[in-house]
Amino acid sequence: MYKIFLALAASMTLAACAVQPASHADLPSTVQSIAPPNWSVDAPQDNLDADAWWQQFGDPVLHELVSSVLSENLDVQAALERVKQAQAVTTQRRAALLPELDATATAADTRQNTPPPLGYVRQAGFGVTLGWTPDVFGGERLELLAAQAQLTGRQHDVDALRLALAANTASAYVDLRWAQSEQKILQDNIVIRERALRLTQERMQYGLSPRLDVTRAQNQLSELQARLPHADATVQHQLSLIAVYSGRTPESVDTLVLATPGTIPTPSNAVPQMLPSEALLRRPDVRSAYAELTQRAAEVGVAQADRYPKFSLQLTDGLLASSYLGLPTLTDNLFSAALNATSPIFNAGRITAGIEQSQSRMRESDLRLRQTMLQALKDVEDTRTDLVSTSEQADRLKDALQSSDQSLRLSTRLYKGGASGFLDVLAAQEAYLQDSDALNQARREHALAAVALYRSLGGGWSEAKQE
Repeated sequence: MYKIFLALAASMTLAACAVQPASHADLPSTVQSIAPPNWSVDAPQDNLDADAWWQQFGDPVLHELVSSVLSENLDVQAALERVKQAQAVTTQRRAALLPELDATATAADTRQNTPPPLGYVRQAGFGVTLGWTPDVFGGERLELLAAQAQLTGRQHDVDALRLALAANTASAYVDLRWAQSEQKILQDNIVIRERALRLTQERMQYGLSPRLDVTRAQNQLSELQARLPHADATVQHQLSLIAVYSGRTPESVDTLVLATPGTIPTPSNAVPQMLPSEALLRRPDVRSAYAELTQRAAEVGVAQADRYPKFSLQLTDGLLASSYLGLPTLTDNLFSAALNATSPIFNAGRITAGIEQSQSRMRESDLRLRQTMLQALKDVEDTRTDLVSTSEQADRLKDALQSSDQSLRLSTRLYKGGASGFLDVLAAQEAYLQDSDALNQARREHALAAVALYRSLGGGWSEAKQE
């Protein structure tokens, strides 16, 4: 017994030589080596909160919708289950570092025919068994570190999913309001063209206009009416998409209180005050990629630990009572102790190949992390550009719509007074419709650019611990 504990003490002394995970730069250092000091695209800045960014649109329906989707979406719930699975793996890895204690019991009733005949022999016993695999060279501890890194990655994956889901929901909401606005534009222009048709019919009755004007007006009206079914279908498609995001069936879309037409939400033209390095540290995909790198670094150490001996200890203690026919019951103590050790001698390069594979995976993860950062910087730069350009575009199209509206009114009055032909009215109607569509599209693109900007900045509702 003394020798066993002496061997254990020696093995614990060797723990000072435990294998360490492969070295790599921490996340802030990696970010500083890649992120530029400032953005290349200038944009108005304000002290905006990038956390619950959908509140910046000033649309209570959008705010309620995104909050509902984040709590009820089935993909988020599935991702949370993957987090629980990773937590269970971490618990298993931590348990492997500690001894295991088991209870044992036995009972037997056998007939012994060997001379001298003993007749029936009854035995019963109980005891405990302690098993332990001491982590002398750190392999089990590194597996725990890898499991913890994987857990962190799963948590950031949930954050990335929430970020994408909130952005997709907001985009679907913007598209819904755009389609509803398109419906209203078509309906308003149909009313305008119906009035023009009645005007041409009245003038034809009095011999002031030819039938050609009537057929032209009817043609313009019919073409516009033909666009309404497609606009209605687009609205229904967006309502169904939002219902699925909310974890509901498309038939229950009316419960979302979205069928009532509304305007496209108007975001702020300013962007949050945030440096490129801050944006990278906020993004869950960057943090998930770094967690994967941390996991791969620990797995390199696990592979290297296979080069060293492994030890196992097993202690058993208990009592065994035996009863022989005609003899008194005998009791024995069943204590035993065993220390085993195995060390690799020849494996045809298997361990070395495993180390090289782990190192290659780590380098791959490092490259993926850097590529994720570069793509993140590109996303922010692009969305900043889109936000500025779409804002300017919408302002200019407002002026254009006002001019085309005045032109339509003027051409209609001139035609009604006989001072101009109906072709001028048709041209003015078409210009007014095109400018209305263009402004509606510009407002949609401006809102979508704001959604994409906040998505590229990483949101701010991370539930994972920011390390």
